[in-house]
Amino acid sequence: MTATLFSLLPLLSLAALGAMEPNATSSPERPNIILVMADDQGWGDVGYNGHPVLKTPELDALAASGLRFDHFHAAAPVCSPTRCSVLTGRHPNRFGCFMWGYPLRPQEITLAEALKSAGYATGHFGKWHVGSVRLGSPVNPAASGFDRWVSGTNYFDNDPILSDEGTAVALKGESSMVTVDAAIEFIREEAEAKRPFLAVVWFGSPHVPHRALDEDREAYADQPEHLQHLYGEITGLDRAVGKLRGEVKKLGIRENTIFWYCSDNGAFRRGGN
Repeated sequence: MTATLFSLLPLLSLAALGAMEPNATSSPERPNIILVMADDQGWGDVGYNGHPVLKTPELDALAASGLRFDHFHAAAPVCSPTRCSVLTGRHPNRFGCFMWGYPLRPQEITLAEALKSAGYATGHFGKWHVGSVRLGSPVNPAASGFDRWVSGTNYFDNDPILSDEGTAVALKGESSMVTVDAAIEFIREEAEAKRPFLAVVWFGSPHVPHRALDEDREAYADQPEHLQHLYGEITGLDRAVGKLRGEVKKLGIRENTIFWYCSDNGAFRRGGN
């Protein structure tokens, strides 16, 4: 299997259910699944869709080598309903979340739960925004089927405070790279143990307020300050995606990994495309 830019969650759900059949042990090796989501990145906020300024070489390479769904639409124009839809494969009318601030109902069956039942290791890293990240909450990542999680209730910027399975931890670094580093630790452990895994990697960028690293702003020095920060955040996100893809290749699991990238909804009206 070629590493693929993929976005058909119902098919992934069917694959998980198929893996639970009695003859699953005689089936081909089960693919690893990495689901990556940006926060408020617009359709045009990438180089490969013709942005005149923005530099996204890693996302451009992913789009060039993968399968692009140019008419694959989010379930909602805001964050939480889209995330719930990705996790369940269901429409917001089914699971009852139409706006941010509403959690995923505990009785919903998630992709993580289905894959976990099929023997997958499951991890969530980054923005959650479909419930609490407190230990013991009925709507935290563990309650939705994730074995390992380092998550935030909402968007976050550089040097974030995230919940490491219920314990608040102060992390240092650019927000997207911090998220990817946590995911890589999980992916490396599961790959070395030769366990199939689901890694959900949800960035907090490029959600407002935009706060890019100085070195990422420099590439856009001729732009207004607010665009320097927006474009710089996306550049940082792009670099983190490249590190994640590079680690998958380094671990020797590229040919058996589905790599899926999307944004939760369209861009913020000021500066996004």
